[in-house]
Amino acid sequence: MTDKYETGELLAQYLDFHFQGEDAAYLPHHSLPNSVLAYPRRCADWTVRHATRHGLALDLGCAVGGASFVLSRSFKEVVGIDFSRQFIDAARTLAETGVFRSSEKEWTCFPMIGKTGNGVSDDRKRAPDFRVGDACALSKDLGVFDAVMMANLLCRLPDPAACLDGIRKHVHSGSVIVLMTPCSWDEAFTPKEKQLVPTLPALKSLLEPWCDLLEVRDFPFVLRVHERRAEYTVALGTAWRVR
Repeated sequence: MTDKYETGELLAQYLDFHFQGEDAAYLPHHSLPNSVLAYPRRCADWTVRHATRHGLALDLGCAVGGASFVLSRSFKEVVGIDFSRQFIDAARTLAETGVFRSSEKEWTCFPMIGKTGNGVSDDRKRAPDFRVGDACALSKDLGVFDAVMMANLLCRLPDPAACLDGIRKHVHSGSVIVLMTPCSWDEAFTPKEKQLVPTLPALKSLLEPWCDLLEVRDFPFVLRVHERRAEYTVALGTAWRVR
């Protein structure tokens, strides 16, 4: 499982998804509706909408950081954590330079204040702090967050319940926890006895003792495999407020 997320092919796929997925030409041979584009941004925007404090945010399972950059426009500080070192290396490069290059292709992201040194002033905050880490074993000194976002991570964890229990140590009353998951449970990632199925009732069982459910909604998206093939998915989105 570890090696799967360290291939150049997958890195390019995720960079496309995060930084070219807002463009209708993302799938060049078939026009796509806006409702399936810009998935990382839509996830981040939903998190911002539910947050009541905008100090520190955690993007857990941040991949190459597309949603982290969007969160950084609204939160004072953003920490992005992913298990894949190559994903984090790419996100850090984008945070530092605004550009990531691989072979003949490049992906761009807006440069962040405090990293580029160009003296430009606008409403964006500091660049996200990208770190390699294990979502099921978060560092004790990670901090306490006003918002935690997990997009397409739960059903790729070996122990999703342990992950959610660990998050409890890094939030406080009023924090928001936002989860998006395709519910594509697979024993290659999660042992059958650890899978949260059916997903929504399982999440309610785990989170309702200490959180209030704010909203449930669908998040459709398209992940391009190559220019003539894509995977259409509808993720389950749930937003929670810590009591």
